[in-house]
Amino acid sequence: MKKFLKITLDFYIKSSIHVAFSVIALAKISLLIAGLNNSTKLLIFIFFSALLAYNFIKFFPLLFIPNFIKKNHLIISITIIAVLINLGIVFFISHLVLVFATIGGLLVLTYSIPLKSGSLNYRSKKGWKLYLVVLSWLCLTVAVPLASADDFNFFLFLKLIILQGIYIFVAILPFEIGDLNSDLFKLQTLPQRFGVFKVKQIGLTLLALGILFASINFYNFSSLALSTLVTFLILGIMLWRSNENQSSYYARFWVEGIPILWYLMTYYF
Repeated sequence: MKKFLKITLDFYIKSSIHVAFSVIALAKISLLIAGLNNSTKLLIFIFFSALLAYNFIKFFPLLFIPNFIKKNHLIISITIIAVLINLGIVFFISHLVLVFATIGGLLVLTYSIPLKSGSLNYRSKKGWKLYLVVLSWLCLTVAVPLASADDFNFFLFLKLIILQGIYIFVAILPFEIGDLNSDLFKLQTLPQRFGVFKVKQIGLTLLALGILFASINFYNFSSLALSTLVTFLILGIMLWRSNENQSSYYARFWVEGIPILWYLMTYYF
């Protein structure tokens, strides 16, 4: 039974289902604060877009390895289904949603595929990895949900971009700390450039600023201000405890799942 649960959990994480739920959670926060309906088609589109993007990033470079597709046929099948479902949904969502989704898709492509023959992708270029991930997440968690409204609220868009941008940026740091021993030095991730302790200080400072920003700019949404306080404190603790030898589940399951808790607190508070 224990072995079965471990296999199931590993598949749940490896297939990007877990990260897709986290993206949905942040998107639902944006919809909730904007007072928009939770369109089932829109949420399905966001979920499968996140799943597709992450699986493309993780597995595209490995597709031509012998027996890779055979060994990962279930994940490949889920990814193909995600493509087909989203192709069907694009006819039922607004043009502005498609614009932001396309921007996110282009970010994923530049993250994974060289733009010119023989050149590096942006994922392999100095310092780009973190910022591309943040921008691609924000396209799905803020831009796409708000673009589904009849009137696009630009000022709320900026506020949520800042708040969720801080969260996503800091939430990536435990991943980069955990990958410190395996990342190529040319990536120049923040822990490689500044050291683990300095990166933790940067992250905690950003979280403190994020809490202050939420309390000032979302005082009319006390549930968001309160849930942000609790969420950012939890993330701060997780960041502080992260290290180069942490469990493979530490960031990829526990840290990755914090947005789900953030949404539930925002909704029920």
